[in-house]
Amino acid sequence: MRSRKTTEIRREEILRAALFIVEQQGLDNLNTNAIAALIQLVPSAIYRHFKNKEEIIAALIDFIGERLQQNLQQATTQEGTALERLKSLFELHVKLLQEEPSIPRILYSLISSERNQELKKKMLAEIDAYVYETKKLLLQGKKAGEINPAVDVAAAAMMFLGMIQPLVILSQENKDVLDEYPQKLWQCYQRAIAF
Repeated sequence: MRSRKTTEIRREEILRAALFIVEQQGLDNLNTNAIAALIQLVPSAIYRHFKNKEEIIAALIDFIGERLQQNLQQATTQEGTALERLKSLFELHVKLLQEEPSIPRILYSLISSERNQELKKKMLAEIDAYVYETKKLLLQGKKAGEINPAVDVAAAAMMFLGMIQPLVILSQENKDVLDEYPQKLWQCYQRAIAF
């Protein structure tokens, strides 16, 4: 007889399966039947852990938010200058996209869709929190004299996040982009904001 998995382990399996499906087929093709088949469950077993597809997507957004916060925590608590911490955050962000390629698909699907405004707001709140913390790092750099005082921190924080978008788009066709270009992008960004 097989032992039953804990709710926490089963939820993790469901979310991992959902991430895989989104990566391969997009968010629109995410459904409980596909998840159940991937982890060898009957579809009704999914409903013991999540009420519906929207609840699974909300959990995926929480997962993304947690990963972004972990990256922020790691980058902002390390030794070094604000610019060094920003660079570390950028590298962690690129690494996250390499490890979890479904994240951009979830993000774009939710932001471009008008179907579920609550999920869209939830995703945007995670992005806003990330941009806010990036602004704080930029302000620290300004105070320390590392970042040009004329730099608008809100614009620089959005630009920081915006550097990632071309990598994500181009890596859909060529995975090497995520290896070849991050350092070059960072150098351009640093030259644009450094004092």
